[in-house]
Amino acid sequence: MNVVFIGTPEFAVPSLRALVTPAHNIIAVITQPDRPKGRSKTPCPSPVKEAAIGIGLKIMQPANINDTASVEEIKRLSPDCIVVVAFGQFLSNVIIRLPRYQCINIHASLLPKFRGAAPINWAIIKGETVTGVTAMLMTAKMDAGDIISIKHTPISPEENAGELEKRLSIMGADLLVETLDGIEAGRVTYTKQEESEVSFAPKIKKEDGLISWPQETNIVHNSIRGMTPSPGAYTYYAKSASGEKKRLVIVKTQIHDTVKTKTPFTPGTIIETAPCGIHVATIDGSLCVTRLQLEGKREMDAQEYLCGHQITAQDMLTS
Repeated sequence: MNVVFIGTPEFAVPSLRALVTPAHNIIAVITQPDRPKGRSKTPCPSPVKEAAIGIGLKIMQPANINDTASVEEIKRLSPDCIVVVAFGQFLSNVIIRLPRYQCINIHASLLPKFRGAAPINWAIIKGETVTGVTAMLMTAKMDAGDIISIKHTPISPEENAGELEKRLSIMGADLLVETLDGIEAGRVTYTKQEESEVSFAPKIKKEDGLISWPQETNIVHNSIRGMTPSPGAYTYYAKSASGEKKRLVIVKTQIHDTVKTKTPFTPGTIIETAPCGIHVATIDGSLCVTRLQLEGKREMDAQEYLCGHQITAQDMLTS
């Protein structure tokens, strides 16, 4: 099967590598143009481009995949199938209808749940306990095509978005190979998505990471997990004496039993520091911060942080 592979981030790399077999002939890889990174703003290749270079594949990097030149080049390649894994641009109907087996997309959710750019983040933020990957036919409407196959996996209560993404990228690669083999053998079925069960997962913005402490403990915990490692969950630390505020990235938390007190704490109040970490009040108890990063400093465990920074009860973490 002659395949054009379209993808950009690290999530797509296992799928690309999985297709490097005698059964699949990758005739081209299409990925986003090199983007400026770091303080130097040096243009850097996408993870998919780096992998494709290492394998020795033909690479295309159109600013707009739907422009005339890109469409004509894909036509010239005459693919049997186009595979899309987290590309970052919408494909026109012209491209979708080009290959013999249409376009196949691997999406990191159990569709029709969490259509959109950030399904892994939102599944965790919303407290889902099970997620997975879906292989579907692409349509002009975002993530709305017929489902071909699905794989499920549980989400650990402590698992963050970065950790789950790594697992789902491997699952997605396995599902892709199974799906293409099934399509070529004529043994797949296509199931329409149930529109009444649709939910959306819009792109995560940096400001979405600001922690709101006046919520239930599990909601705050899930929000932090869903924002880690990117864009990062953050709060501001205010010393009760000086009022000075510093930005803190909260990397990891644990839920413990409700801290019982005679007078309820204001959410965001540091209740105590303990061997497990820093206890912070929520509306129904407390959350233990076990790993964090002060602005401009390296990430560290809470106990290591406490050795070098004075934190006392009644200090506040605020929005």
